[in-house]
Amino acid sequence: MDIKKFYYLYFKVRDEAKDVILKEAELSEEEYARFEGELAEEVSLIKSERSNLTAIGADFVHYTRYIYESAPDTAKGVIRPDAVSPWSGEILQLPAVGVIDKPEMKLWDAIEKRRSLRSYADKALTQAELSFLLWSTQWVRDFRSNEKVEVAFRNVPSAGARHPFETWLLINKVDGIRPGLYYYHPIKHGLVLFKEGAELAETVCHASLDQEMVKTSAVTFIWVAIPKRTTWRYSQRGYRYLYIDAGHVGQNLHLAAEAIDSGACMIGAYYDEGMNEILGLDGKDSFVIYMASLGKRIPPEA
Repeated sequence: MDIKKFYYLYFKVRDEAKDVILKEAELSEEEYARFEGELAEEVSLIKSERSNLTAIGADFVHYTRYIYESAPDTAKGVIRPDAVSPWSGEILQLPAVGVIDKPEMKLWDAIEKRRSLRSYADKALTQAELSFLLWSTQWVRDFRSNEKVEVAFRNVPSAGARHPFETWLLINKVDGIRPGLYYYHPIKHGLVLFKEGAELAETVCHASLDQEMVKTSAVTFIWVAIPKRTTWRYSQRGYRYLYIDAGHVGQNLHLAAEAIDSGACMIGAYYDEGMNEILGLDGKDSFVIYMASLGKRIPPEA
C-alpha cells in the first residue's frame, strides 16, 4: 500500500471532505476519482470494523489474563519454532564484539543524559559503533538447539528467553557500508543486503508518516516480530510479552547510543501496511513492531 492510498483511506473512513483528502493525500483529481471507484468496498469494510474498536485495548488485557489461558503449543507437542530466521545471502561481516573498543560511560550518566534525539549531525557511524549497538540489542551471545526447544540468548530480557524479534536496518551513513536496507544476522554478527539505494530512506520515511529524522539518521533500526516464537510457549498471553520485550530492546539502544556520543528516537508511528510491504512481511506471522532512528549528536556551538 503506497502512502497516497493510505492517506486516502485514513481520511475517507473518517468522512473528511474531498478537499481535505486531496490536500492531505496529495492527490490529483484523477487519482481521487480512481480511488473512489477502486477502494469503495475497502472503505466500507474499514468503517464497519472501526465500530468494534471502542474497547479493543481493554479487551486485549481482559482476554490475555491467565484465567483465560489455553494450552500452549509446547503442551500439544507442536514442533518448536526456529529461534532465528535468517535472511539468506552474502554476509557483510561486522567487527567482532570481542575486539571493538568498548565505550566507557557510567550507567548513571547514560540514564541521566538519555533523551529522544530527532536531529543528527551529518556524520557517519563507524562499523565498530554499529557492531556495539547491535551487540547491545539483538546479538546472540549463546545459541542452543535440540528437537524440543531452540533458544538464542541475547543482551536484553525476553519472556521465556523466546526473543521474538528480527532486526532490519535502514543504513544511510555508516563507514564502508553502502546505503540500503539490511537484515542483521544475530548469530553470524553480520549484515545481509536486502535492497540497495540511498532513495530507500525516502521510502521508509514516507512509511513512517514522513518523520524526517528517518532520512537524516545514520541508521534506523526496524524490529520485526515473529509472534509464534512467544505464543508457542505462552499462547495468546504471549502477545502481551511482544510489546514488553520491544521496550527492553528500545531502552538498551537508547543507553548504548549515549555511550557513543549519539542519540536515538523510538518510532511507533508508522503505517503498518507500508512498513510490512517494504520488508515483504504478511502482517500476521511477521510484522514491524518498533523502529528507532539514530545518529551522531550535533556538537554544541562554541
